[in-house]
Amino acid sequence: MQGYSDDAVLVNEVSQALGAALRQGESVIVVATLEHLDKIAQKLEQEIRDATALASDGRYLALDAAEVLSRFMVNGMPHPERFSDIFGQLIARASLVSGPQRAPVTIFSEMVALLFAHGEADAALRLEELWNQLARTHSFSLYCTYLTQSFATAESRDIFLRICPEHSRIVSTEEGPEMAGDEQGRAPGRRREAEISAEWQKHEQRFRHFVEAVQDYAIFMLDSQGNISSWNKGAERIKGYKASEIMGKNFAVFYPEEDVRSGKPPMELEVAAREGRFEDEGWRVRKDGSRFWANVIITALRDESNNLVGFGKVTRDITDRMQAQQALDRANQELRKEVLDRKLAQQKLAESEKSLRALSLHLLRTQDEERRRIGRDLHDSLGQILTVIKMNLQSLLAKTGNPDPDLARCIQLADDCIKEVRTVSYLLYPPMLEELGLKSAVSWYLDGFSARSGIRTTFEASSEFGRLPREMELALFRVLQEGLTNVHRHSGSRVAHVRLAADGAMAILEIRDTGRGIAPFALERLGEDWMGLPGVGLRSMKERIQELGGRLELSSSEKGTTLTAKLPAAGQSS
Repeated sequence: MQGYSDDAVLVNEVSQALGAALRQGESVIVVATLEHLDKIAQKLEQEIRDATALASDGRYLALDAAEVLSRFMVNGMPHPERFSDIFGQLIARASLVSGPQRAPVTIFSEMVALLFAHGEADAALRLEELWNQLARTHSFSLYCTYLTQSFATAESRDIFLRICPEHSRIVSTEEGPEMAGDEQGRAPGRRREAEISAEWQKHEQRFRHFVEAVQDYAIFMLDSQGNISSWNKGAERIKGYKASEIMGKNFAVFYPEEDVRSGKPPMELEVAAREGRFEDEGWRVRKDGSRFWANVIITALRDESNNLVGFGKVTRDITDRMQAQQALDRANQELRKEVLDRKLAQQKLAESEKSLRALSLHLLRTQDEERRRIGRDLHDSLGQILTVIKMNLQSLLAKTGNPDPDLARCIQLADDCIKEVRTVSYLLYPPMLEELGLKSAVSWYLDGFSARSGIRTTFEASSEFGRLPREMELALFRVLQEGLTNVHRHSGSRVAHVRLAADGAMAILEIRDTGRGIAPFALERLGEDWMGLPGVGLRSMKERIQELGGRLELSSSEKGTTLTAKLPAAGQSS
């Protein structure tokens, strides 16, 4: 165990240790924060010439600590069997790839430090015990670190003394936290209330600057009646209003007159309040009266008592994308009418549809990359800021020595924000999909889907189903997301069954519900021409699967609906 107070020192020390292990032929598993993963990888690239090849060969495995924790934490504590299964498999696989000599495995983990930093001391101690239990059945060396500032209080130092016996060696890269009082005789670690308030304001200002600096999205807040209470630069750029002109006005001012007359703005707030969020695409109006096509997401905001306190609204101008799609659709329709009966027309139509599919696939790839970037930005930037805020609030609560319900409520809100940011970032692009494969990612996603939707899920995966190429696993995961979204929105089913299977040369994903089913005429149309469907959900799924040489099948009756995706399993590995 090593203590540190400076990230640069941590990265340097860890990189040297891991580099030495790799040069000696050992396999390395790194379970760290995304920020540290990137810095350690960059450092190893400088020190080891073939570091990239080692990662490709499986001798260097990098995992997101928060993501892995979510796989075995149950009711706030690490689950022994889940932990043992996950790391037992990882250690066995890492040992195998090192060759016949079965070189030792070196592990660097920040999971215990993360738990301790989040105030979950009992869980951190339990995880230390589980590492030692795993060492009785598996051969590996564990290297972990703690932020020395975490042990500044008397309570945290007691926990530190309980942690030490779990380690064979304890070092520090710098002097430990100051234990004496200050020149005014105040107790160790205590700070004046004004200083803490100033630090809180600094973090709050940093978060506000983050939101205000975004220019590609209009991000603003509404009170419970729909009146605007905040305004960022992206909102000013997209909608044309300065903050002084729009603050306090109702958000209905952005809607066309026909939408206002039909009651669309209050309807959107009602849906968001009832279901937690509302998403829509449609025309919106700028200050100068011009219209633009917008993608809009409204999220209901509630306090710790679940009372509605307002809404968060994110708007993006996607007029160019909509116009491009409309232009392609018009061109395709004109081509069908003009040269339908001639061979040349058929050739041009095929080329047009091919271009449309290429555009659709390009948009899907762009969307995946954007989801990955936004998810990572949320986790690395906003998630880290919120974590620091929570830690500071917890430190304040511990140091004051008096229970403060307002402060405790702030800590709970900060924790809820951290969990929500982590969930959103992983839903956008789950790192587990690349690191542990589709089976693990499906199991994780179903747990979250059931918790969010109230729909019970079952999951069955055949033992023959192994890893697939990255593009195939991503395509099947997106089919899972879209299929379960349709079950939640349209089927009325209270249960969803998911199955992964390997049938000869095909990998199969099946999603089955027990809902109301699809009308026969609609099902017939799906079978004839998926490209003609309104919306992009099913079309996106079909395009993803077809591009990879597979097919998507849909069957339905009054007893429910089954969606099946099949892909060629060539290259599947266990």
